[in-house]
Formats: sequence, structure tokens, C-alpha cells
Amino acid sequence: MTRMASKQITLGHKVWTIRPLTLKQVQAIEPVLLAGDGKGVVGTALAILRVALSRDFPEDANCLEDFETTTDEISLAMGDILQLGGFLRSPMPGEASAGESPAPIGVGSIRA
Repeated sequence: MTRMASKQITLGHKVWTIRPLTLKQVQAIEPVLLAGDGKGVVGTALAILRVALSRDFPEDANCLEDFETTTDEISLAMGDILQLGGFLRSPMPGEASAGESPAPIGVGSIRA
């Protein structure tokens, strides 16, 4: 089995390289995913991002709410982190990633 590569996540003007998650990080994310505590999707995503950033970027993990970003960026970052933790499988070549829309029919396709 090959080790998963690091992933870059972006929120607003900030880019981080996130290493594959430790077992401790995976254990911290699992209850966040299972909880129905009313935080909403963005609150859950921020909690997951905070866990992923806490190992290498603790200062940034503590001030995520201050970043100017979009829900699309939050969704993509959360999807990448969940892939690093093994909660989501990585897309196969040509497949859309979590949070991405597939290409419209006809775009990049060749018809005989």
C-alpha cells in the first residue's frame, strides 16, 4: 500500500500543504462527522479544517473564522482533508473530486 501524498488546501489568500493525517487526527475528526450538534455544514467543515491544520499550523487553526473565503473553497478543503484521513476515497483519473462538478457533456470530448 502506498502512502498518500500531501494535499494543498486554499482558503482565501492562504495556501497550506497538509500532510496525511495521523491516527490522532483521524480520531478527532470522526466524532465531528458523526455529531449532529447543529453547527451546520460550515461549522463542521471548520472543525475538520482546524484538526488538519493544528499539527503544522496551530496559529492558523485558531483563527479560521477570520479568513475571507467562499463556501466552495471550504467544501473543497474539507473534501481533501477527508480524503487524507481515508473518510472519502480519492477520485480516479478523469473523475470529479469532492466538491467539484463534472465537465459538461461535450467539453473535452471527441466524437466520431
